[in-house]
Amino acid sequence: MKVKPYEQVSAIYDGLMKKLDYASWSKYILLIAKENVKDKAKFLELGAGNCKMAKLLSEEYGNYYASDISLSMLRSGDKNNLKKICCDMSLLPFKEKFDFVFSTFDSVNYILKQKSLQNLFTEVDYLLREDGIFTFDVSLEKNSLNFTTGKSTEGQHNGFNYKMISKYNKLSRIHYNNFYIWNESGLIFKEMHKEKIYPINTYFKLAEKVGLHVESCYDCFTFKDVNQKSERAQFIMRKIN
Repeated sequence: MKVKPYEQVSAIYDGLMKKLDYASWSKYILLIAKENVKDKAKFLELGAGNCKMAKLLSEEYGNYYASDISLSMLRSGDKNNLKKICCDMSLLPFKEKFDFVFSTFDSVNYILKQKSLQNLFTEVDYLLREDGIFTFDVSLEKNSLNFTTGKSTEGQHNGFNYKMISKYNKLSRIHYNNFYIWNESGLIFKEMHKEKIYPINTYFKLAEKVGLHVESCYDCFTFKDVNQKSERAQFIMRKIN
């Protein structure tokens, strides 16, 4: 049975990400924030998922909104007082302005069409206050080339068994993650996740089109410039009127 992305994966997501160091990633985002915005800055997270990052970051910046296109993912997180909004990041419904908009976990790669990616940049530009920051990470082809022959991962979590098969198509530049999930009854759910691995110059060109200034492009998790060996890139863009 095919289901929408993250509709069933939300049930096993913590198992998939059990080795992920949320605390260190949050500290990296906080370093970027403290370098660029004031202590009382208004935050908007795109692709917040189960809101584990949001929980950590909102302890430092209380004026915080967490958004994700998957209602299942937003509901899967701990109950807390976070402001959670279910929406598409390329069609943002907000009227208020933000000082800091960000995304993690290569969520931006889930935008498969360049027109929609430009829509994201346009929407963020509209929502940012003057001198506001937009920062996000993307997965680069150097990472996906490790999956041209396909790789699989299996595990158990929350009463479910799962198998993830990852494969990269160099021609289409689509990175596929196919999930097979079943429970004790043997019921199988299949989710197909697609990520577009854009050439890195695409992000620079689209930012320039909408008027966002690329201040930095780092090798992700560092403050060193991205390079040919980088598997992920961290963009920091600023709204300048």
